[in-house]
Amino acid sequence: MASDPITGFQRRYMSFGDMLGEWFYGFIMVAVVCGLLGGVSEILLNNNMGFGRTYLTVMLVFITFGVNIAWGIIDGTTVIYGGLTDKADLERTISKLKKDRNNKELRDKLLDSVGDSSVDYLPDAEKEKIVDRIIDEAPDAPVKYQMSRDDRNTLIAIASCDILAVIPVILPYLLLGFGKIPLLLSRLIASLAIGYICYLYSVHMGRNKWLTAGIFVIFTIVVMQITYYFGW
Repeated sequence: MASDPITGFQRRYMSFGDMLGEWFYGFIMVAVVCGLLGGVSEILLNNNMGFGRTYLTVMLVFITFGVNIAWGIIDGTTVIYGGLTDKADLERTISKLKKDRNNKELRDKLLDSVGDSSVDYLPDAEKEKIVDRIIDEAPDAPVKYQMSRDDRNTLIAIASCDILAVIPVILPYLLLGFGKIPLLLSRLIASLAIGYICYLYSVHMGRNKWLTAGIFVIFTIVVMQITYYFGW
């Protein structure tokens, strides 16, 4: 993805994989909502209840941003508090090991957490030395854990992916109104965006990038068509 202040902020507080995943979620959600609203809009425009372009545009903006903002906040909050819970659990394990250093069950638990990082490449004997060093150096677990400034920025970074994903997908409706052309353009934008994200996934994992991107482009088009059908 291009280097810009927004991406720079997201990369500062999220891993590259997490950032791609959050953009993926954001585009999938707005694609589904636009699919549903696309079908509903044709019904509303063709009846005699007086629903015009302005009303439908406001409804589109309100619902798409509402859904993605809500998801972004929920996802960001669960990520932050999930991380704080894991940190508290780990630090309490270390506190118990300070009192019972040779407790195999607790050492294995701490070793598992160490193994989740690049330390996993080291031999077991070296890992055990690192565990001992952690036990010696780690402070006692605090009684209370609170969200820090970095945590709040992480929440903002996560939510921003979901929120910003809405804009390009609804842009054809905002510029051209409702009809076949904006519907097709919206589908194309969402599909290409998701395809590009999956392309980046594949580049980093050494997979067939064009095949993966193509599969998810088709997948997104199918999803939007199915939701359009149910919206109809």
